[in-house]
Amino acid sequence: MTTIKVLVPNKTDEVFIVGNQENLGNWQPDKVKMNRISDYEREISLNLSLPAEFKFTRGSWNNEGYTSNFWDENPNLKIIDNTQNTFTYKILSWKDLKQTSGSFDLSFKIQTNFSKIFNEDRTIAIKLPENYNPNRKYSVIYVLDANTLYKPFLLNTKLLSDKFVSGSGTDYGRDNIPEAIVVGVFHNDRGYETTPKFDYENDKNLFLEGSQKLKDYLFNELVPMINSQYSTSSYNCIVGHSNTGHFVLNLPFLKNNPFKGIIALSINADSDYFKNMIINYLKTEKENVFIGFGTMDDGFNELGELLNDEIKNKSIINPHLKVQSFEATHNQLPALSASAGIKFLFNNYKNFTSFIEESTKPNFSVSEYLKNYKNENEKYGIDINISGDDLFTIAEMTVEHKNIKLFREVVEYSNQHKDKIQNHLIFWLSTEIKDYETADKIINILLQTKNEDDIFLTIANSNQYLEYLVDFKKSPKSAQLLFKNVYENSPDYKLESAYFIAKVGLENKVNIKESKKYLRYCKKHYKENRIFNETDLQKLEKK
Repeated sequence: MTTIKVLVPNKTDEVFIVGNQENLGNWQPDKVKMNRISDYEREISLNLSLPAEFKFTRGSWNNEGYTSNFWDENPNLKIIDNTQNTFTYKILSWKDLKQTSGSFDLSFKIQTNFSKIFNEDRTIAIKLPENYNPNRKYSVIYVLDANTLYKPFLLNTKLLSDKFVSGSGTDYGRDNIPEAIVVGVFHNDRGYETTPKFDYENDKNLFLEGSQKLKDYLFNELVPMINSQYSTSSYNCIVGHSNTGHFVLNLPFLKNNPFKGIIALSINADSDYFKNMIINYLKTEKENVFIGFGTMDDGFNELGELLNDEIKNKSIINPHLKVQSFEATHNQLPALSASAGIKFLFNNYKNFTSFIEESTKPNFSVSEYLKNYKNENEKYGIDINISGDDLFTIAEMTVEHKNIKLFREVVEYSNQHKDKIQNHLIFWLSTEIKDYETADKIINILLQTKNEDDIFLTIANSNQYLEYLVDFKKSPKSAQLLFKNVYENSPDYKLESAYFIAKVGLENKVNIKESKKYLRYCKKHYKENRIFNETDLQKLEKK
């Protein structure tokens, strides 16, 4: 039995649930009515076959309930697994009524567990991705000092991982990092657990008693527990500020460190031993380490400034390290640095910035590069399929660097895959890079294509094709053949393609008789369009 609760905007709202199975009405919007629990709450309990997809209505699709803000898509709600018995939703507005309030839902779970290492209860916060799916894996961001750090890092993780996909499936690119689980760690006695050790003269242990227990708790209890409760990848990150910033920067020196990404903010570095140890480590470390410091954070910006000098002097050259300053005081720094820090932790996510540099190496191949790119993203739990948009991105890079050989290799790779760069985009890039051999190959494809996208883009970008074939190639007959193929294979663009055939022929004195035939077609079937008007036809008639 699954209980579904919904909060409604009006006392009088009668709510129906409608979804993808018999108990949800098989998408009939007025079949399954929810029970009134109170003025603003409706509820129903039923047996569901999972995964379940559903929405809410007031009895008709004309008054569908919006559980997201009106400017966003209103996707089907989904229950993927039965990890809980009760699910609660909120209707912000109805389709036939204007929205009067907005909401950004960032609620999270609070969990208390007994720690054998501390011999006391420990409290954590857990925020799962909005559409958490146990069948895929997620990176985990552990945030120490949860009372002050959890909010800025949770909010920025949410914003950076948000997708904005239209109803047609177009991704508008807010997808900066992969979705991740965010775990906040509250401290029972922060001073005991996180005070840094600065005296290394008597022993070289990195931690005092309390911070040693915190390390053991994270390594041996918390991370294994999260891994057992949720579907996690091997990519764990950890965030600390001030005392906890110092703490997290010590973790890579320890065996079995589970954290491959580190954000360390406002690090106190009074000890020369600690500073030298960190500088030597950062020259070769393989974890992604982001170190942030505030310019107005006296006493906690010395290490950051020192590291910046080392980087400027090229004493430290490491792509896995980023040191960044912010115009901030000690307490302002977390909010200002959270976005930059999180983005750096996932700096290889859907990131092709290394493509050109890698292409200069011996034995480089596009296929091998993209294979490594997919493997790099898999550590985040993401199974990435290389899309036509991805290939277009790297093809643009080759054009920018005027590398025809590499451009052709990308095009060849693209042609071997179902999701490829659109032919028109290859043509456009070919002319930009002056690869006329590839441009001609695309023209030959378009002379025979019946593909709807190819035909639409030929008409939509007709000026480019006319400029190339008529003005540059001096081949008006080829241009006529191109638009003749559109005329014969697309009833939607018959009028426009007939006009181009007539225009090219009459203006360039080729195939005059046939061109006049298409001109007569345009006059007979004329209707308002974006390409030409009746005055244009009259001018052609005088040619």
